[in-house]
Amino acid sequence: MSKKTIKVKRKCCLSKPPCKQCPIVVLREALKDAKAREVKKAQKKAKKESKEKKSH
Repeated sequence: MSKKTIKVKRKCCLSKPPCKQCPIVVLREALKDAKAREVKKAQKKAKKESKEKKSH
């Protein structure tokens, strides 16, 4: 599950399409990954709570 790190540029080069090193793209990807982890964690918690209710 290890990802290669991407070296982020200080300034965006305004290329079309944006390169993988532009700060905007890197930030967008980081936010998307964080949101996905948050959703997965919430689903896991909901599943665990439903199991606890059924067992009692």
